[in-house]
Amino acid sequence: MDRDVLLGREDEAWSALVGAFDGVPEDRREVEGVVPGWSVKDLVWHCGYWADYVGDVLERMSAGQPEPPDQDWEALNRMVAEDGKGKSWDDVIVAAERGRDRARAALLAMTEVTDSAGSEFTDETVDHYEEHTAEIVAFAAAGQR
Repeated sequence: MDRDVLLGREDEAWSALVGAFDGVPEDRREVEGVVPGWSVKDLVWHCGYWADYVGDVLERMSAGQPEPPDQDWEALNRMVAEDGKGKSWDDVIVAAERGRDRARAALLAMTEVTDSAGSEFTDETVDHYEEHTAEIVAFAAAGQR
């Protein structure tokens, strides 16, 4: 897969996500309801967590190590969301940016970007950002009515 194309798509999706959450007034960023039980802050934390996770996966692939074992992804998502609730907005943003940076750095460090690596990267960054961007935009629009 073309590394530059993947990084370009990720950058566009990340910029859209940032634009979406920047469009939510500060006093609404911790209001649940973007998706059931989750706020804008929760979703940004979630996206950062999964970007960091895929950075780990890509680092493992590069080192010839196995991917982390399958697990109860819903339970993990609940745990991640709960962990983020105690964080400040600024801490969530910093962590999300770190996760994103790790994913991008891991992709850049790969000698060869296999289809599997490209798919992992796209699933946990581009596709994930786009999914939650749409939800955040809808939430922001609903609050302006």
